[in-house]
Amino acid sequence: MSLPRVRLEGSRREGDSLWILDQEQGRHLIAVRRCREGDLFEGLLPGKKFTLRLKISGSEARGILVSASPEEASPRIWLLAGLLKSEPFDRLVAQSVEAGASVIVPLLCSRSVVSVDPSKIGRKMERWHRIILEATKQCGAATPTEIFEPVEPSAIGSIGLPASRFAAMTSGTSDIFRFRPSQEAAIAVGPEGDWTEEEIEILGREGFVPVRLGPRIMRSQTAAVVGVACLSLVTTVDRNDE
Repeated sequence: MSLPRVRLEGSRREGDSLWILDQEQGRHLIAVRRCREGDLFEGLLPGKKFTLRLKISGSEARGILVSASPEEASPRIWLLAGLLKSEPFDRLVAQSVEAGASVIVPLLCSRSVVSVDPSKIGRKMERWHRIILEATKQCGAATPTEIFEPVEPSAIGSIGLPASRFAAMTSGTSDIFRFRPSQEAAIAVGPEGDWTEEEIEILGREGFVPVRLGPRIMRSQTAAVVGVACLSLVTTVDRNDE
């Protein structure tokens, strides 16, 4: 059974072996996870994991350092996902993090059923960041997934994508498991209305290989999670780089 987890970005470190947990993370351990004095829990920071022992001092929750270790190397998986309505896209973000997404790029596709009000993009980004941090506690990812502000498909050539690029399409003739990218790869998944011909042309020009994720037609949010999970399984990592 895995240990309860907290994020340590908002906590305060005192000396080499003591963390003063911020109120939200302390409440999560005590009120939600029902941890007691002396219980072990895991603390997460980008690139690092800590095993800590809970100490309760008045209204403060503290963590006494037991051990620390670097985060294990894993493939760097990019997800380019057609923007969906708020609730489905929120689930897409959370579940893609759990499946192994390192970077999420929301795409403003022609057939996306929602538009983005520029005055509200800041609030959307804040919500997505909160969702990502919560998802990292669920799956034990020390380094939070990066998320871009939404971009048009025509702009994807300028965002520094990896060389191995795949696009989930019903017309794809190759299964994604045929490929073995090294270290880093990207998967693009369209909105519920699927890609337009123009968007398919853009993806082709940018070097995306059309692939199938399986024999069934999935909802966009499902396809995104499956695509990330597939690439997480087939993308190789050089363990000598750890």
